[in-house]
Amino acid sequence: MDTEYLATGFADVDGRDDAAAYKHCLSLLDSLPYFHEYKQRSYERLSLSAGLSVLEVGCGIGDDAFRMASRVGPNGLVVGVDASSRMIEEATSRTPAGMRIAFARADARNLPFTEGSFSRCRIDRTLQHIENPQLAIREMARVLKPGGLLLAYDNDWGTFSLNGGNEAATKIVETAWEESFTNRWIGRYLKRYFLEAGLKNVEIEPSVSVLTDFELTDRVYNLRQTVKRAVEAGRLLPEIADQWISDLKILSHSGEFLCTLTAFMAVGMRP
Repeated sequence: MDTEYLATGFADVDGRDDAAAYKHCLSLLDSLPYFHEYKQRSYERLSLSAGLSVLEVGCGIGDDAFRMASRVGPNGLVVGVDASSRMIEEATSRTPAGMRIAFARADARNLPFTEGSFSRCRIDRTLQHIENPQLAIREMARVLKPGGLLLAYDNDWGTFSLNGGNEAATKIVETAWEESFTNRWIGRYLKRYFLEAGLKNVEIEPSVSVLTDFELTDRVYNLRQTVKRAVEAGRLLPEIADQWISDLKILSHSGEFLCTLTAFMAVGMRP
């Protein structure tokens, strides 16, 4: 993951030199307690049950699709789509034998399904990487059956915070990372976009992730790379950047390090 910048690279995994970095990132996030908890919560909010048809948009390497397929059972169906053929290949190769699930490459803004094809639709941390996310939300609403549910979970990078010692340097790093995303504030706009797509009974649920280890945070949020990019852009002096990283390591060693981010889960129903 050292040579790939996750904030920008996920928008075009097939165009990256090291697609493995993105697969490793998804596996890492899936292993963290916070991610496990919100994912389980998302399945509950979708009221998944035997026999339902489910679409997972931005399925990545397939972990969420596999878990949802277990919930809808052999009489249900889960279809996972992703813009990356590399991700689809990985998800397909990892599919457990006998599981009723299918994967296909597709653009979230132009889904290859007829109207009313699915009972449920889920998209997780994908809209932050898509231009014109409103189009993707309208497409997902279109392919839902009447009474079907759409769930989107995504970050609000305007809430990304670190407790570095140098406040000016900390703000520069936070802002540099935030600005790297195609839709840095998508979390706060989910309800608006759901309503504009014609969805009803829209509910929003916030949650906050907390990391207290510097090295893990660097793996998740590319702190060192963000600092390097800030130096190269002339936003940080090299000596200040080095000291900032050193300060965060010290805070981590003493148990004082903190990194937080607020995300939002939106659920809406197609009338």
